[in-house]
Amino acid sequence: MTEERLKIDSGILQFAPKGAFYEDADEQFQRVFQMWTELFTFDRTLFCLTTLLGGTGFSKGSMNHMLLANPQSVTGKELIPEGMAFDYESKVINYNLSKERIPRALKNLLMLTGGEGFVKVNNARTRKIILEYIFNRSNAELEGLAINYKSKLKKLTRHALGKQTVHAILNGDEKLFNKWIGRYNRHAMTVVLHLFDMRPVYKTAEPVVYFKKIEKYWELRKSAQDGDVEKFKSLMKGMPQRTVMGFRNTYKLQFDKSEVYEKAKMGTRESLQLESAVKKSGATKVKEINYKNQDIYDLWKAFYFKLMSGDPDNMEKIMEGIDYQAGKIDRIDIGECVVIIDASRSMAGSDQRKLHPFLTSLSILSTLDNVKDVIYVGGKRVTTPTEDPVSVIIPYNDTDLWRGLTEAVITGAPNIVVISDGYENTVKGMFEHTYNHFKESGYEFNLVHLNPVFAADAKTGTGRRLTADTKPLPVSSYKFLETELIFDRMIENREVVKNLLVNKYNKLLGE
Repeated sequence: MTEERLKIDSGILQFAPKGAFYEDADEQFQRVFQMWTELFTFDRTLFCLTTLLGGTGFSKGSMNHMLLANPQSVTGKELIPEGMAFDYESKVINYNLSKERIPRALKNLLMLTGGEGFVKVNNARTRKIILEYIFNRSNAELEGLAINYKSKLKKLTRHALGKQTVHAILNGDEKLFNKWIGRYNRHAMTVVLHLFDMRPVYKTAEPVVYFKKIEKYWELRKSAQDGDVEKFKSLMKGMPQRTVMGFRNTYKLQFDKSEVYEKAKMGTRESLQLESAVKKSGATKVKEINYKNQDIYDLWKAFYFKLMSGDPDNMEKIMEGIDYQAGKIDRIDIGECVVIIDASRSMAGSDQRKLHPFLTSLSILSTLDNVKDVIYVGGKRVTTPTEDPVSVIIPYNDTDLWRGLTEAVITGAPNIVVISDGYENTVKGMFEHTYNHFKESGYEFNLVHLNPVFAADAKTGTGRRLTADTKPLPVSSYKFLETELIFDRMIENREVVKNLLVNKYNKLLGE
């Protein structure tokens, strides 16, 4: 495949199967899968090393699946770049897993079991990667993982080892245990028994119970099975909220959810996601959320959820958190610019990802430096239900992006950044007509189109164009703007970019 025929963009790293306003997730997936295949065929090393750039967990998991599903080489040498370790692909895959949040990392590993529509893959490399990810960690980390994600770990361990080996280990085969699991954590037999629904039994001679929370898990589970509500409530303090709520619901224990929220343990991001549910439950003794420690996208999401539901609680604190995080983000300076933000109804996203394109636009805005003005096109203004009301935009109405372009050109800014899904539904084609008019009239400006929505019907790449000579840059997350700027130059400068990525690999993973 020649470089001229290769039609890819950074959408291969930014895809998440959530659908969009005009398209469903399957249409988008087919287009992105085609690009994965093209880049993999074009240059396997480039394909692998690009996953070191910023991207979604789903995309990286899918690309890692493709690497593991296809043998790295025949002779063991011919596909390994000069100066790179033979197992560089496994190192990259392990690195990517370590950088994901645990739920996403486990989903990526579960792709190897045939999950999420992927073919089942089981070989020496997948076995090592799965077992190392699960068991190569401290007792405390392993215990937390085993309690929070018991069923997922059980499925992965069985997939990696096979039923016969698992059966032998569970029945006391120490040689097999040490060969596959003990090499990573010699105390992990307790965890293996726990995963496969066998309550660990400790010998009286043992001075230490290495996994006390696992023992507490089994006591909690038994009290739930027995319907002993009081004992259950006495045990649930400090245990993961998901585990406690799961037992409560499964065994239909009759007590208020508020007690779970007050006593069980929740992570920082989980606290923000469940804030509304916690409030509705009536819980009062709940750890206060530190909004300044949250991701800016999650803060915008929480802000607009409260705005749409008319809930003023902590809204001003969320706004303070947004301002704080905006000040911490590493900014990208493309020169003095005016930003046009599409606030039409299509930017409200799909039912699966409500407001995602618009919230992404607001987050991207925080990454841009040297912004002279911000112009919103479409949308409607509403005021916050706070003590000091603030006027904000919500996606609404049609798109007349050409009016925003006219306003931006008149400012005289040398760069105009449009953040839009590329759908013009008010005088279709008027944006390009206006753009050509200004260019032909001698106005000098550079147009940058950032598209937060993938479009399967785009002729090339994953973003719909606004003008014939402006390539849309797909940016599904503010974190991936750098990835897109690198990717935009990849195919024309293959060897230069490849060297940059090899250097990045050596810096991150080199011996």
